Amino acid sequence: MIGSRSLRWLAAWCALAGSLSAEPLRVMTFNLRYINRGDLLNRAWTARRDQVADIIRRDHPDLLGVQEALRPMLDDLGQRLEGYTEIGIGREDGLQKGEYSALLVRTDRFGIQQTGTFWLSDTPEVVNSKSWGNTVVRICTWARLWDKKTGQVIHFYNTHMDHESQPAREKGMALILERIAARQPAGPFLLTGDFNTGEDNPVQELIRNSTFHPVDVWKSLHPDASPSISGTMHGFRGKTDGGRIDYIYASADLTPVDSEILHDAKDGIWPSDHFPVRATLELEKTEKKQP
Repeated sequence: MIGSRSLRWLAAWCALAGSLSAEPLRVMTFNLRYINRGDLLNRAWTARRDQVADIIRRDHPDLLGVQEALRPMLDDLGQRLEGYTEIGIGREDGLQKGEYSALLVRTDRFGIQQTGTFWLSDTPEVVNSKSWGNTVVRICTWARLWDKKTGQVIHFYNTHMDHESQPAREKGMALILERIAARQPAGPFLLTGDFNTGEDNPVQELIRNSTFHPVDVWKSLHPDASPSISGTMHGFRGKTDGGRIDYIYASADLTPVDSEILHDAKDGIWPSDHFPVRATLELEKTEKKQP
């Protein structure tokens, strides 16, 4: 019979072994609210940019997907943040014009193997294209990354779905899922973004019912959370009962550890009209070298 001291030692050893076989991965999605001339005083980007950078710096995500980012906004963040490389292009010209669905990737953790952006349309490689009733052009930016800490290759996708057209949202997500299914190698992946849909929208069902069954990280850790505290869209009011439309989805081989909707404000200034969402996941280590 194993004594209680032996059982405690065995449990401690198993916990240590588990911690040595996995590495935490910090992820964030953040709709920054584009520069809008109608946003005066404390809603203007110039009033918010330092706070946005402070949140990112304090939370220290390894991977960050941003939405509604214009070129001057990304330049401002680049001046305020160290250790990140930016991946993405403007949706209107495939260069710098229009909003980005950019990725910010920590260079001390990841090597960048491949990147790209495709348009959510019937012609995804055609710049500035749209097809499904949406008046606004929509894109998805992605990267294939090599994790220096775990030896894993991980794919990271970030998007901003249409705010008006349900067919555009559904067909756009179907295209993203098709691209995810075709990723090589077929290992861990993350999908972040402002999906402009609630939990019960068919877009969410498309994701959950896809062949690889990704996990809505926040929901998996807060299954019984009240709608009164689950909102991510607050319109600069700070209310937590708005729609939950900002998501972090992870492949089944990433283990959710924690997730939080960040309600930071400073001196009456909100960093955006959306709350950022943060998640920590565990990624298994491997002996594989960089492909």
